[in-house]
Amino acid sequence: MLPKVLTIAGSDPSGGAGIQADLKVLAQFGVYGGAAVTALTRQTSAGVLGLFPLPAQWVLEQIRDVLWDLRPAVVKTGMLQQPAVISGLGRLWGDYVREGAAPALVVDPVLSSGTGVNLLVGGGLEAFRDDLLPITTVLTPNVPEAEALSGMPIRGIEDMAAAAEGLLQYGPTWVLLKGGHLPELADDRIVDLLISREERHWIWGKRTPGADLHGTGCTLASALAAGLAHGFSVPEAATKAVEWLRQRIGAPLFVGQGRGVVCQKNAQRD
Repeated sequence: MLPKVLTIAGSDPSGGAGIQADLKVLAQFGVYGGAAVTALTRQTSAGVLGLFPLPAQWVLEQIRDVLWDLRPAVVKTGMLQQPAVISGLGRLWGDYVREGAAPALVVDPVLSSGTGVNLLVGGGLEAFRDDLLPITTVLTPNVPEAEALSGMPIRGIEDMAAAAEGLLQYGPTWVLLKGGHLPELADDRIVDLLISREERHWIWGKRTPGADLHGTGCTLASALAAGLAHGFSVPEAATKAVEWLRQRIGAPLFVGQGRGVVCQKNAQRD
């Protein structure tokens, strides 16, 4: 059976992040991708210039229609932007699960753009904690997102573990805390932490010098979702996704006037 994933995120007209990036990643891994759009952005490779959120009810109707039609194995969320969308997704999820469907839910808790533009309106953090994290299969925050959601500062790997454990208390089955924002570790290493209540996996690697790319969070969460759709366990899917992204970060594309982007698909380079 063809694996299917529904991505719920904003639109990035530059193609480096958002639903455009998600769909390219899913296609790269042989997964059929559906997409529910939460917001339109004015965005280039240099950053977000403007944001137009779609009405929350319209977003939720997109999600409901595609869930009941495609019956995806995995749902992946990116920029949700509005508390009404976050809380509404939690309620809709309950209805869907009561009908016997139980897809995995990968939540990339997008709070701001890579250049610091706020992408979550007031009340969004509370909606995440109260309504979305309790139904999440894998939460994939970076360090600033984990600090905001957990209320804990993260300065090193011990803090990473403490914050990830704190996030588990809100209900996600797994937390994949990405360590790219940590101060440089010895020997130019980088580490991500995958943790559940029973397991802990440190995923070590080599930091790529100067890697400040557009779309890394979207790309990783979508690769993880694709792995789950193919039937891999969470540790297998997360490890494969992290290793794949690290390879891609080492060979970025420079397609515009701003930052480089992750090459989500095999692409021709000059």
